[in-house]
Amino acid sequence: TSPPAYFAAACSLVFHSASPVVPTFRSDVRYFEVVGGDGWYGGGADLTPYYLYDEDAEAFHRFYKGICEKHEEGSYAKYKKWCDDYFYIPARKEHRGVGGIFFDDLASLPDGSSPMAFAKEVAEGFMPSYLPIANKRKEEAFTQEQRDWQLLRRGRYLEFNLLYDRGVRFGLDGQGRTESVMVSAPPLIAWRYRADPEPGTEEHRLCGVLAEPREWA
Repeated sequence: TSPPAYFAAACSLVFHSASPVVPTFRSDVRYFEVVGGDGWYGGGADLTPYYLYDEDAEAFHRFYKGICEKHEEGSYAKYKKWCDDYFYIPARKEHRGVGGIFFDDLASLPDGSSPMAFAKEVAEGFMPSYLPIANKRKEEAFTQEQRDWQLLRRGRYLEFNLLYDRGVRFGLDGQGRTESVMVSAPPLIAWRYRADPEPGTEEHRLCGVLAEPREWA
């Protein structure tokens, strides 16, 4: 029996900054519908810093908490945990970044209404949630050592994409356009054996937060 025909539409954004003090931003919304059957929404937005500014992570999470709570009371905590759980690298026992929100298989809200308005507002929030952070940090000076750390952390970003990301695996297994599937990968990465940061450094502080997600909002 052949698999059922389906329709899928998505908008996905990934920004990898040249500066190590400007975080990577990933976001998407998507709609999937089985022809003649049901449809559902998915999406989210998350932040991957290389140097952690607590106030930036807090502002980012407050932004998406506001959207979530507007459409479904109590949903932010659920979607934040989903994000933390999804963007996890088991082999490293760490999360990819400081999270955000993630949702999938959302056919309706608890009150029976369509999730379309929620998904639309998440999508419209991509730039307002990220640009203030990027604009605040983009002119800050950085060292070659900080740049090297950014490239090492981007290696972890790629590890997650290739080993665990369902969207990448779906695209490659479905014989989609490989270049389009892989376009979210960082343009440059680095790998070094046992690249463990020194205790007391900002790099070490970041790794501590990635190992144990924090409540930001």
